[in-house]
Amino acid sequence: MSSIPSHAELLEAIGQRFTFGASNGATLEAILAHAPAGIPMNDSYVCYSATFELPAGAYLPQDVYRIESPAGRSWQLLATPTPPTQDGRSTVTIVVHCRADEWAEPAGSRDVV
Repeated sequence: MSSIPSHAELLEAIGQRFTFGASNGATLEAILAHAPAGIPMNDSYVCYSATFELPAGAYLPQDVYRIESPAGRSWQLLATPTPPTQDGRSTVTIVVHCRADEWAEPAGSRDVV
């Protein structure tokens, strides 16, 4: 399990289902709706987010979840409730803000099996 997803892999997965696993073992599938770039604090950092749409009637509180991608990768990330969709479904968002040099490693070098 790598520590965080790259912005590129999130962008490639828009529209796909991710699984959120809670500490109590409960799981919930959510669709990655968008993954916009953010504003980093300076040129040494990168910033982006990912917003997931939950199924109708589902809600997730702010917490750290094990989030598994459709490609089978997973991360422990803080997800925070964000405004609902136009049809009223709940959403959660993760925000990544990290040093840009962390992404200078070759692809796959951060993976842990």
